[in-house]
Amino acid sequence: MSNPMPPRPSVGRSSFAIAMKDYTFIRPGIAVTISAATLLIAFIFGIDLIHSLNRASTTVRTGAQVSQTLHSYSAAYEVWHQMATSTDAAYKTPQAQSQRDQLRDHLRTNLADLGKTLADTSDQAQVRSILEGLASVDPTATMNARQAMTVLLGRQDAALFDAAETSQQGVLLAALLLGLTVIAAATLVVPMAWLYIRYKRGATIEVKL
Repeated sequence: MSNPMPPRPSVGRSSFAIAMKDYTFIRPGIAVTISAATLLIAFIFGIDLIHSLNRASTTVRTGAQVSQTLHSYSAAYEVWHQMATSTDAAYKTPQAQSQRDQLRDHLRTNLADLGKTLADTSDQAQVRSILEGLASVDPTATMNARQAMTVLLGRQDAALFDAAETSQQGVLLAALLLGLTVIAAATLVVPMAWLYIRYKRGATIEVKL
């Protein structure tokens, strides 16, 4: 006849486990599942939010810089065109002609450099139209150059608008993240933390008594 196994020594319950016996909101296992699910969704949304806001920030920074640059180029082009086509004697002096040529060369260099930074082929084509307008005061070339400048500015403004819309969507997503975090906290973290603190305070009072 085999000897009976000695009884297993009882394992004392932790103070946290004792405190959780008063957790009656929902079953702890369900609470943990809900909190884990909401935090996981919040984490995924948070990663997407970070990437979208980073893209929007880059677009705003680049677009604002290009838009400001194009506005200055547009103003400089109009000044050059006026100097090149005006019949005013003040624009016929050697000094005025030298300033006009320097302005044109400056615009050509800057526009060529800008065209190299633009990834879109249609934007590059608009830059070439502006450069052709700087090579001639022909009315057709001038009209094409002005239209090209307007198109470039419009595309940059549209990119800034899209970035602003992305930022607005980011605000909504951030509100959703906050809501999910509140659900996780209200379901599990806050109630359990309160029960544990209350239990520890009660145990401390009993020890003092």
